[in-house]
Amino acid sequence: MIATKHQVKRFRKEMPKEWKKKAITALMAVFLLASFAAAVTSVVTNLASAQVEENAECPIAIDFHFKRGGSPACYDTITKEIVFSVENGITTNIEGLIVNAIGLEKAETMEANQAKIGKAGTYTGRLSYDSTIAGPIRLMKITPKIIINQNELICLEQAVTIGRVLPCK
Repeated sequence: MIATKHQVKRFRKEMPKEWKKKAITALMAVFLLASFAAAVTSVVTNLASAQVEENAECPIAIDFHFKRGGSPACYDTITKEIVFSVENGITTNIEGLIVNAIGLEKAETMEANQAKIGKAGTYTGRLSYDSTIAGPIRLMKITPKIIINQNELICLEQAVTIGRVLPCK
């Protein structure tokens, strides 16, 4: 049954006033759906990126190693510093280093943020370490830090280690 114009007008006049403005328009419905979809997408994207960062590994091979020739690291007993030399490969720049020195008594972690090594560059570092407190160095590990897409990554799998660090000559 199809309503005529006259019947529709009469129905509208008979409707209570509070019902006349309670309907949601199609434009408002589309706006609400789009807002809801954008909010859900934002939440899912943030959760996914957090999961990716948590499981992140170094995406490129750096070819980071101790400098060839001579002793890669030694301990200067006069200045109480660890002296080491490392080389970078040709794939990416290194923006800093994390140095772990494990002594007989305790382990110390030092950051060398000033250690910016360009592609195919070398870096000779000096970090303070008191062997009278921490004991002789039994193991030293140097881990490179790189920056990709404004994110700092610590490349654990590219770290280099050296066993016993001998006194400098």
